Amino acid sequence: MKRAHLAKIIKYIPFNWLRISLYKTLLGYQIGKNVSIGKSFILCDTVEILDNSIIRNNTFISCKNLSVGAGTKINSGNTIMGRADFTIGENSRIINEHFFDVSDNIRIGNNSWIAGKASQFWTHGSIHTKDRSKDLSISIKDNVYIGSNVSFAPGVKIESLNLIGLGSVVHSSINSSHNIIVGNPAKIIKENIDWRKNW
Repeated sequence: MKRAHLAKIIKYIPFNWLRISLYKTLLGYQIGKNVSIGKSFILCDTVEILDNSIIRNNTFISCKNLSVGAGTKINSGNTIMGRADFTIGENSRIINEHFFDVSDNIRIGNNSWIAGKASQFWTHGSIHTKDRSKDLSISIKDNVYIGSNVSFAPGVKIESLNLIGLGSVVHSSINSSHNIIVGNPAKIIKENIDWRKNW
């Protein structure tokens, strides 16, 4: 039976322990202890989900390689789709109904939040997608907070310890830390601020 058919069947298995057992035995996924996977579709060449992580119902994941760090939670209705790698670190959060275009790699660091809903991460664009002449991957580093409905252009990199306000459109990389970033196009509006303490 093809892997895609197996993944569809496993999605509807009613018990978490059995879903995880089938992912391990039939698809070869590496899944740690105390992991909960809801009724979601997961189809990747390789999957590593570390201890105490959660993937809730109605999430669709189809990419080359998936890596989920320990203690990370991916909530309902998210779409992670493409032919490259999706990596998210430890104790991070993806809330509801976000879209990740994984035509090129997407990496999210530790303790970062994709909050609210309806943010979009795009990693393909024009001729560069076909000829691989430009790095279109997206990198969100550690301790980054992203509000609802934020859009990311291909190739954007966000340094650690930044907050991106809701509704922002991020066209350019942010290479410094401790900023509040807002707008279309997104710009730094406050510097030298730790959102975890002062926001």
